[in-house]
This record gives sequence, C-alpha cells and structure tokens, in this order.
Amino acid sequence: MNSLLVTLILVSGLSGCITMPSDHFTTPVSVELGNSLATDTMKRLEALYPPAHTTFNISQPVSETDSFGTSLVFQMREKGYAVQFINTKEPAAVMAGLSTYYTIDKPASNGYAGLYRVQLVVGKATLTRAYSDENNSAIPAGAWAKME
Repeated sequence: MNSLLVTLILVSGLSGCITMPSDHFTTPVSVELGNSLATDTMKRLEALYPPAHTTFNISQPVSETDSFGTSLVFQMREKGYAVQFINTKEPAAVMAGLSTYYTIDKPASNGYAGLYRVQLVVGKATLTRAYSDENNSAIPAGAWAKME
C-alpha cells in the first residue's frame, strides 16, 4: 500500500514538469486551399460571433507565406470584425476583445493523406473541424466541434 502511495505522489509530481508549447504552428497549405479553409472558418465565426461587435486579438504572428492566416485576417476585416495583433512577448495593457489563435495540421500517417485539421481558439472556446483536400479545395470531413 505504501509503495502505491509513493508511486502516485511521484507520478502526480511529474505532471508539474510537463509544459505545453506556446507557439502555434501551421502546416503550409497552398493559397487556394488556405482561402477555402478560411472561407469555411469565417462562416462558423459569423454564426457564433456577431460582426461589427466583436474584436479578435490575434495572439500569433501571421506571415505573408501563411495563406490561411492572411486570408482569415482579410476576411475578418472584410466582414466587419476588428482585428488586433498582440505581441505575447511584451507585457501589454488589458485589451478588449477575444484572444484568438489557430493551428492547421495534418496526420503524420500516410493512411490519412489529404486530411487537414483547423483548430481555432477564440477566448475560452476551441473550434475544430477536419477537412479533406480535393483539387486545392477544402471539403468538410465532419462537423465543427466546439469545446469550452
């Protein structure tokens, strides 16, 4: 019984040593696929967050080579959302708006070639959807999942 208790204490202590990476990566996608993914993502954002009343604070750098990110920011602004970029390495004043970042990835296994996952974190909500890539166009491979 004592060895079980000691093992439990050691294992629970190790969980404090684990850190999550703070950078949000995106798998490079073609411009056409990035635009298609961003267009579908915008449809979901519009259903959940009213344009002209919502500010998104983008908490990651969006480079010119990030086709999804640049298209998403452009479409957000086009639809009437306020978009601010936040430098997470510098202390900043409290800003109104929803902290927002995204990830695009794909399975490492060859058995799932052509599948992508878009994960968007808005405030405390996480939106996730899988897509298949057919001729550089995003075809939803499931419904949006929302976790709060």
